Amino acid sequence: MSARPAFLPFALVAVAIFSGGLYGSAQVRAAETPLDASDLIGMLKSDSFLEASAVASDVLARGPQDVETIALCGLALLKVGRVEEAEALFRGVISLSPDNPEAHLGLGWIARMRNDPNAAITHLRRAVRSEIFCEEAFRQLWKAGLDRGSFFELMEIDALAGKRFGKIKRPVPGWFVGGFRRVSGFCGKRFFEMTGRFEQMAVPLLRNGNHSTRMILLRLNGKSDHPFDSDSGSPDFMTVSPELAENLGLRPWGESSAVGLGGGNASVRFAVLDSVEIGSITFRNVPVMVSDLFMFGGMKKGLIGTGFLKRFNGTIDVRAGTLELFPLDRPDLLRANISPDAVAAEVPLYLCDAAAVEARVEGMSGGLYILDTAAGANLVDSRLYMEFLKPAIDPARIARFGIIGTHGIQSVNRVDDLWIKLGPYAFSGQSVSEFSMDAMNSATDIYAAGLLGNPVLWPYRVHFDFRKGRLILESCQ
Repeated sequence: MSARPAFLPFALVAVAIFSGGLYGSAQVRAAETPLDASDLIGMLKSDSFLEASAVASDVLARGPQDVETIALCGLALLKVGRVEEAEALFRGVISLSPDNPEAHLGLGWIARMRNDPNAAITHLRRAVRSEIFCEEAFRQLWKAGLDRGSFFELMEIDALAGKRFGKIKRPVPGWFVGGFRRVSGFCGKRFFEMTGRFEQMAVPLLRNGNHSTRMILLRLNGKSDHPFDSDSGSPDFMTVSPELAENLGLRPWGESSAVGLGGGNASVRFAVLDSVEIGSITFRNVPVMVSDLFMFGGMKKGLIGTGFLKRFNGTIDVRAGTLELFPLDRPDLLRANISPDAVAAEVPLYLCDAAAVEARVEGMSGGLYILDTAAGANLVDSRLYMEFLKPAIDPARIARFGIIGTHGIQSVNRVDDLWIKLGPYAFSGQSVSEFSMDAMNSATDIYAAGLLGNPVLWPYRVHFDFRKGRLILESCQ
């Protein structure tokens, strides 16, 4: 059976960190011999997040534990998206042991997930003392510092890393060294410096015939307007095609690779834009990635990711053909734009580093799913598909389907007519495709059970409250 390929853009996560689940249940079986904290450490450091969450649930069920073990259990639950449970554990640990670095790592993670880099940095500066997760703490600290945009703060983080890794007699990680080199030309400047005032901004979505796309125009370096896909599945601020970089006279430097949801790696270089304009708002000193993604098709275009979108609250209304933006610190203005009686779903919205929500696909337990405003398909991780979904359905329901990723069309298994739940809200008649999330999960230090794309989102007005961490789907009137 053949089907029209779904467009699945490549969500970039630079290995050089320029930008930077299935809930623990009986479905992931714990070993017959009870496991303990040392086993949790090994699982977490080897990215075995599903196994770690199952062991953590088992450990916690045995009764009172020491604070170090509880903090590790919290990290295991956090890695599969059990955010509120993990936060309660971390806060309990801090009340008894205020300097516990693993608990501060978890709370720093959660602050970043809630778009609060200030709180994240406060916790992560204390987390880097961890003997176990020092490198992960610095990775999160670097990302939070880059979000805040201060070159001098990144210099302080770089100096702190030199002292910390020197003390434990380990070299500073290569990604950290490379990341600092790539911002060294910004001395005295602020990255992503945002100027201008507005209360509501309606940005037209570009049209393809009679249909709105998820593309908008942005003015770069004060010269000309260029089309950009809106892609919340990408964690980065902006990625541009080599053709656009050349047109703008940029001189990309460095070389790295990126992994993402489109399959395979992509070569990545780096550049800096003097300015990015959208309506009355201008961003200055903007680090960007340059990559020849299949979706760019040799055109002078790019994509904006969650790194851009999270600096606003916003509404994507495909039927009206607009991206409406509101100030991040005025969530009341976004709310005033929503009809309460028409809300079809409202759930927590996380940043992991891409946008993510907790969801459940029919036949499986809940998990954390990347939310992708530019994807034409819903995905479920191959491991979960093979273990839970495929054995439970009639083989005749499985069809081959094409998705377009980094290097073109690839064939996957698809199952139709399933429901997907966001909180208590069920969306019937959905299709999901099998896809390995291993590369993406390894790069982001968290387990995403899959991805939700256009089939769930675009029948609705999609509201992103990045200040309060809420995704709201509103039925179109």
